Amino acid sequence: MMMGEMQKPLFKKEPSSDSNRAVAFGVINTGLNEGGYDVLENIFYGMRNIKISSEIMSIENPAGILADYFAAGSLKRRDAHKILDIPHDFFMLVNYLNLYSHNNKGFARLAHEFKKCFDDSPREQKKRFELLDPRVKNKFVDSFFATYKPSNKENPGGFYDPNCDGESKGVYADRIYEELKSLSDKFKKSLE
Repeated sequence: MMMGEMQKPLFKKEPSSDSNRAVAFGVINTGLNEGGYDVLENIFYGMRNIKISSEIMSIENPAGILADYFAAGSLKRRDAHKILDIPHDFFMLVNYLNLYSHNNKGFARLAHEFKKCFDDSPREQKKRFELLDPRVKNKFVDSFFATYKPSNKENPGGFYDPNCDGESKGVYADRIYEELKSLSDKFKKSLE
């Protein structure tokens, strides 16, 4: 199966006139808004602490993408990526991040908001991941094990947290969606 064939389900629009339901790698804004504050905060922080290429996102289920970000935000904030015995192999790391995330009740509830675009059995997932350039996989692994980047509420010189006052989880949902949508749009244009 060619890469373009696998990507088609990710770029369909959900049946709705609401532009917030446009698909960004299978993630929809209305689904994100179902997430709890802590879950969305960890996903947002994870987006600043792990680099997931568009090539990886295009062959992962939406919940898998969010699981990567959630686990990175949660684990790296506690420096657990430095002290736990987390695998450095790409496929094993992705499975670890997914298992970690889905064992969190709040994340597991959020994951059910998104349709599966691909068979998520380990065998089928591994087949898709084998299509990736080894450099893409290595960058993912390296970025997970890199030093944690704190927010401005954790460290004055850190990245900007638009919700540092903790007023609304919707701020995180909107920012997560906007960033994924931007990455998705750029990726689609690169395929044209």
